[in-house]
Amino acid sequence: MEYQAEFLERIERTPAAISYRFKRAADLQFIAGQYMLVDLGDELIHPLSLSDCPEETGFIEFTKRMTGSPYCQRLEALNKGDTILVKGPAGKFYYEQPANNYLIMIAGGIGITPIRSILKSLEKKKQPFCRIILLYGNLNRDDIAFRTELENLTLPDYRLVHVLADITGMADAYQGLINADIIAREVPACSTAFYMISGPPAMVEALKKALAIINVAADRIRIDVFSGYA
Repeated sequence: MEYQAEFLERIERTPAAISYRFKRAADLQFIAGQYMLVDLGDELIHPLSLSDCPEETGFIEFTKRMTGSPYCQRLEALNKGDTILVKGPAGKFYYEQPANNYLIMIAGGIGITPIRSILKSLEKKKQPFCRIILLYGNLNRDDIAFRTELENLTLPDYRLVHVLADITGMADAYQGLINADIIAREVPACSTAFYMISGPPAMVEALKKALAIINVAADRIRIDVFSGYA
C-alpha cells in the first residue's frame, strides 16, 4: 500500500541512531522483519526496515543511523504533524517458525532493526517457539541500539551475546568482529539451526563465509543487507 504518514515523534536510541515514528494507517499490515520505502520528497527515497512490530499499535517506526546526508538532514528537519509518503511493506527477511532447535540471529549495528521487530513480535505473541541466540556487533557500549530492551526481553530460552570493537565497560562482551570462532563458542552444534543475518554488505559476506567454515548449509541462512546509510 501507499499512504501519507504523519510524523509523531523522534526517539534517540544512541548518539548516532534515531527512531522516527509515524502514524500507522488502520489497514496497514506487515510481517515483522519487513521494510518500507520512505519517500521524503525531492527524490529522497530510501528503503528502511520497520523497527516496530505488527503487535505495536498506533505507529510505525524506522530507526536510522545518522550520517549527515541530505536524507538524514530531511528526517531531522521533520516537525510533528508533517507528512511523508511510505510504500510497502516488502521483503522476505522474516521468521517463519520452522521446526528447528535453534534460531540464531546475527546483527551488525543498525542491522538490528528488523531483528528487533521479529524478537518483539515473538515476545508479544507469547507462543511457543525454538531457542534463540542473538549475536549483536557494535563499536562500543554507547553504540548499542535498543540495548536495554534486548537485554530484558521476556522470551524463554533467549540469550544475547554482545561483540564490540571496544569492550570498555562491557566485561561480558567479546572484543572484535563476529566470526566463526565466536559463533562456534556460543551456538551449540545443531544441524537444524536457522540463521538470520542483518547488517552491512561486508559483514554479511564475511559471516556467510564463517558459517560455511562451521558447515552451516546455505539454505539454512536468510540475510538482509543494509547497503549504505544514505
